[in-house]
Amino acid sequence: MNTDQLRYFLAVARHENFTEAAKEFYITQPAITHQIAALEKELGTPLFKRTTRSVSMTEAGKLFAEYARHILEQEEHARRNLQLLRESGTKKLRIGYLNAPSQHFLPTILADFKSQYPQVELELVRDHAGGLMQQAEQKPFDLLFSVYFDLKRLPGYTCQKLTTDYYCLVCPKDAPFLTEDNIDYKKLGNETFLFLSRDAGTYMYKQSIQILREMGISPHSIREYPQIKDVLFAVECRLGVSIMPRHVQAYLGGSLAFVPFSDSGQNIEFGVAWQEHNDNPALQWLLDLLNYYLGKQPDVF
Repeated sequence: MNTDQLRYFLAVARHENFTEAAKEFYITQPAITHQIAALEKELGTPLFKRTTRSVSMTEAGKLFAEYARHILEQEEHARRNLQLLRESGTKKLRIGYLNAPSQHFLPTILADFKSQYPQVELELVRDHAGGLMQQAEQKPFDLLFSVYFDLKRLPGYTCQKLTTDYYCLVCPKDAPFLTEDNIDYKKLGNETFLFLSRDAGTYMYKQSIQILREMGISPHSIREYPQIKDVLFAVECRLGVSIMPRHVQAYLGGSLAFVPFSDSGQNIEFGVAWQEHNDNPALQWLLDLLNYYLGKQPDVF
């Protein structure tokens, strides 16, 4: 099987005629018939129903047409990328990201991006929300994944919302109050609440305090930690409970319970921002890929 055979096959499917397909490639009708026959022999199934008056695809042919189109699209994509590499040389993208909400989708998207654009060098910078904002002002990122509320206030950047997450009460899976049919949140006032520090996650800290007010919870005490993994480790050590976005559970909360706050109006939006007036073509390539996932595979986020 080769790409010429795939092109001949799709041409016959399009024209429903061997002679017209042959004309498209400036070859003889017997030549294209021979190539299709060789392809059918290799695949072990007829691709077309032939009569003296018409040509139509078999069910196998219809299925194979999808694969053929995909293979040719991938070949064309590879050729374009190699041409871009020859014309523009190596490109670089400096990407800042907030680990907690990025962990469940960013590896998938960047792995896909690297397979399509191997000539682009990626510099990944992880930090908490406050640190990312400070870094963005000192040495601009090409692309930045963080809390949407923060991104909207960042000068010199355009931003787009990617997803909305809701908050959960985070506690050990055998916490006594989880055995109740309905959690009496006011009783949680006896618990110590463990939060990401105000400097590291200002917006999330404010929202967590607002959730406590909405639930009628007056905490016994509040402790702050510099990183989310420190907060969750402290919860595992039974030093208290916490409030976290649900997606944190996907990579750090395996041994903990994440219980949604059913009556809370608070949620946290996550987005991406990119430098305005940035003429790096690799930036547009990655934005195009992000928009593809938003449109075709939104569950990734």
